[in-house]
Amino acid sequence: MGSDKSPALSLGEPLQVCDKQRKRAVRKRWILTGSTSAVLKQLTLPMLWAILALFSADLIELYFASRLGVDELTAMSFTLPIQATLFAFAIGLGIVVATRLTQAKEVEQLAAVSLIFTVLVGAALAIVIWLGLQPLLTMLGFTEFTAREQVWPTLERYMQYRLGAVVFFFIVMVVFGVLRAFGNMRGAAQLLVLFAGLQILMSAVLFTPWAQSALSFSGLERLGVAHFAAAMSASFYALYLLRVKENIALKVRLLSQRSRQAFRRLFRLFIPVVAMQLLTPLAQSLLMMIVASQGSDAVAAFGVVMRIEPLALLLPMVLTTSLPIFVGQNWAANKSLRVRRGIKQALAVCIAWQGAIAIALFWGADLLGVGFCKQSFVSQSIELAMCILPISYAALAGVMLYVSCCNAIGRSGLALNVTLVRLFVLSLPGAFIGAQLNGFQGIVWALALANFLVGAWLLYGAIHTRSMQPRVATG
Repeated sequence: MGSDKSPALSLGEPLQVCDKQRKRAVRKRWILTGSTSAVLKQLTLPMLWAILALFSADLIELYFASRLGVDELTAMSFTLPIQATLFAFAIGLGIVVATRLTQAKEVEQLAAVSLIFTVLVGAALAIVIWLGLQPLLTMLGFTEFTAREQVWPTLERYMQYRLGAVVFFFIVMVVFGVLRAFGNMRGAAQLLVLFAGLQILMSAVLFTPWAQSALSFSGLERLGVAHFAAAMSASFYALYLLRVKENIALKVRLLSQRSRQAFRRLFRLFIPVVAMQLLTPLAQSLLMMIVASQGSDAVAAFGVVMRIEPLALLLPMVLTTSLPIFVGQNWAANKSLRVRRGIKQALAVCIAWQGAIAIALFWGADLLGVGFCKQSFVSQSIELAMCILPISYAALAGVMLYVSCCNAIGRSGLALNVTLVRLFVLSLPGAFIGAQLNGFQGIVWALALANFLVGAWLLYGAIHTRSMQPRVATG
């Protein structure tokens, strides 16, 4: 009996692996042949809920900070560029690992090496930021904050937990990228929803009267604990999805030649990808310095605006994760008409979406302002930004889709130029000039104008130079 069972058991795993590979092949063919609108819908909807959950968790965290007081809200707002930097590294790692895994023949070994690489990068980055936390905050204008001495102890402990969770968070985001690359959109969405849901739940529990009296955590520290617990739990679920759902065995020999070669390849791809991802956090840091020159209340208001903006741009942000999959695979298959059709449909939906969002935020601007802070300048500044900036988000959505599609078809140089112009030629100089002329209001108007100018520039280029049309024959 024993000899009869062992061959069956030994054949079970290869059969499962073949089944997974067949499913991935079927998903790829469907992307090339299915209805354009149906494919985009299937690729986008799961990610819509995932990204919504992720950014909602960030916004709710800032809301809980505002319940502690305007000083705590301001203190956390100063850390947002640092958190954006961590997020950029996480996204960059996800892109690098997903790219290598989809090209590799020995997926299991490369997956294990990639996770070790992720842990090493995350740990090194967390240590560097922790050692340079005070200089970084000083550079962002934290020394001008009058209540810095009172909130620094709890802010320091908050960042201690945040940085302690970096490795777990990076694992979540890397596995998220891998699942998307394999076409498992549902699993990827479930992972982010779980992470965000746990963070919101933990924050709500730690802010109950019972938890505040029974536990020794104070102020912002509770939010740091919630993030740490959520990231650690979600990282274990991410590894479960990778091992069980995708059937990828994590086997590695660290000292082998193949492992060393895999590390080198990951590192070579990691540098340019992360450099591109870091442009936005760098611009946010410089923008925060400009905002900080207008006082700590302006920083508090701008922190809220920075958290609301991703939710207002939710659909374009989700499409920048799903549309490149569609565009990249159809471009490689020489299906240029299909690529153009997909881009036009995505752009039309985004324009309609941003119009509805702009109207909703305009009518709800006063509620948002008072909801986050009752201090008059802060609430009025939030209300002002929510009346002006969303009008320009339709143009910004077009820019985001353009950049993501350029990256998908290998025209990363063009994508980089557009990003540099928007951030460092228009937005930052405009914000600086606006701050000198009209304070916080001038910054808001300058940012909106920069979005419109870049959108108009790309629209002109698309009409007169046909820059978004493929150079290959249609398939």
